[in-house]
Formats: sequence, C-alpha cells, structure tokens
Amino acid sequence: MEIIACPRCGSRRIYQGRMSDGVLTGYTSRNVCRDCGYQGTPIILDSEKDYINFLKNVKQKQKNKPKKEAIIKEKNKNIKVERPFGLTILVTIIILQALLAIYFYYEFVGFDNTIWLWIYYIVIFTISAIILPYGLLLGRSWAWTLGGMLFALSIPIGLVFLYYITRPYVKKYFGKN
Repeated sequence: MEIIACPRCGSRRIYQGRMSDGVLTGYTSRNVCRDCGYQGTPIILDSEKDYINFLKNVKQKQKNKPKKEAIIKEKNKNIKVERPFGLTILVTIIILQALLAIYFYYEFVGFDNTIWLWIYYIVIFTISAIILPYGLLLGRSWAWTLGGMLFALSIPIGLVFLYYITRPYVKKYFGKN
C-alpha cells in the first residue's frame, strides 16, 4: 500500500494545486499540502510502518528548530514583508499601458466625441493608472482583488499578470494565505 505524504509536515492531505494555491490548474501538475502549503513533489512511502518512522523524523526536526522561528510564525502579522521586485515592474507596465491607451484613443478618435466618453476614459485611467498601482505598491488587499479581476478580463497579457500575483510570495505580500 502506497502512502503519499508531504515532505515538510508529513500530512497525507496532498492534492493537485488550485488557483487559490497559486497554481494554474491544467498548466502545471504541482501538488499542494493542505496543512502547511508545501508545493512540489510529495514523498511516496511503501508501508504504514515507513510512514510512522517518517513522521517521527519530521516531528524530531520540528522540535530541533530554534524557538525564534516559532515566535516569528506566531507574530506573522507584525512582520513587514518586503515588496517583490516583479511587482514594481508590473505596476510600471500597468501605468504605461494606461498612458498608451489614452494616447492612442486621442490619436485615432480625437476630442470630437462626447464629453461622456471622455469622462469614462478619465475614470478608467484614474482606476487603472493611479489607484490600482498605488494599492499594489503598498500591498493593499483590495488592490490584489481589483487587480485580479481586471487582469482576468484583459486577455491574454492579463493572464500573465494574474499568474504572477497568485504566486505564494506575492500573495504573502498582500496578506493573502
């Protein structure tokens, strides 16, 4: 009887990753531990006896960890997570994209259209080029959600952005676990 276990915590709750885990289902076959969040290849053990010995080793390793790590995990909300560099690049691309959209709209359509259309574009520009990048740079949870919605709607380049903001270290920056 084969037993599939997490190499980090020993849990048997190993499943194929979902988008909420930061895995694009269908594109990768990354397994995810539902208990500790480990992503990768699980350990396959041949018997229950091997599994029990493996669990003893995992528990022994956890006991030997310094107490400093336990304190960090308990006070995880107080730790300032450094902004991923890729997020700065993403924000720059978003701002440039919004500026180019306004420029091309002006070049091809001009000022001759109704004022309502210009108000619409100013509102869209404000959200996409000012408010969203501001929230993304500061790590606001609402910006992660708004960005995810906007990226899902702007196919195909938005899917690349959506994939990036669902990476575990980027989600951690926004306080999403």
